[in-house]
Amino acid sequence: MKKWLSKNNHALVLVAVFCGGITTPVHGANATYTILETRDHDPSLFTQGLLVDGDELIESAGLYGHSKIVRYNTQTGHVTQSLNLPSFVFAEGLHQWNGSLYLLTWREGCAYQFDSTDLSVQQSFKLETEGWGLTHDGRHFIQSNGSSTLFFRNSSTFQIEKKIHVHEGAHRWKNLNELEYAQGLVWANVYMTSTVLAIFPTDGQVAFTLDLSALATQHKDGNASHVLNGIAYDPQRDAFWVTGKCWTQRYLIKISRPAKPIPVALFSGPPPSTTP
Repeated sequence: MKKWLSKNNHALVLVAVFCGGITTPVHGANATYTILETRDHDPSLFTQGLLVDGDELIESAGLYGHSKIVRYNTQTGHVTQSLNLPSFVFAEGLHQWNGSLYLLTWREGCAYQFDSTDLSVQQSFKLETEGWGLTHDGRHFIQSNGSSTLFFRNSSTFQIEKKIHVHEGAHRWKNLNELEYAQGLVWANVYMTSTVLAIFPTDGQVAFTLDLSALATQHKDGNASHVLNGIAYDPQRDAFWVTGKCWTQRYLIKISRPAKPIPVALFSGPPPSTTP
């Protein structure tokens, strides 16, 4: 197994064009955002996981025969590290924790731990569910599987320790995909939509939503699978990088929370249980 996961660096250079400076907020469904920067994104990447590591972005790309992990400079797009995965792996969510990268696979029933320096494999973990999105709250890995459930996994063993269902009152949000933990909330892309949810990690209640359809509309190319996916928090800028599958651009956006999130009491019916 370690043989095919050995270090594999490629000297790819992406020419990044700075188109930032937009200060007019774009109104979403519940929150608003401001575009701070627009940079080129490699359209060959079927974006699954996205995270910030200092002045670099690390991205996992999916599809059988095309899955890979790439590390590149946030400003220039210059690729500093790349690992092509074997054809039987469909790469999904990605997160960095304690010097390692953790990668989910879609239907292969496992997650991989890599050394974040040379991308050599360290170990693998069994997945009881499909793998979609992955993040970490400082205590647990948080994983999605395309349902309304978020799985909280032990940081050492990857065993499930807690589950919550993402909801607004009695309504459950499904198709939870790429995840990011930031500002005390779990942020989730809703697959096949242009919606991002901001979720309370304690009980799964949705605090507010963000509509990024104005960005997604610019990347319609006739392929229905090339949807919004990928959200990564940059603590130095207190902003988020967002992009989509095979998009030609990525965006650094500043999200403004709504002044008064909708109270849970306004929704009819009791919230769903936090167990399956």
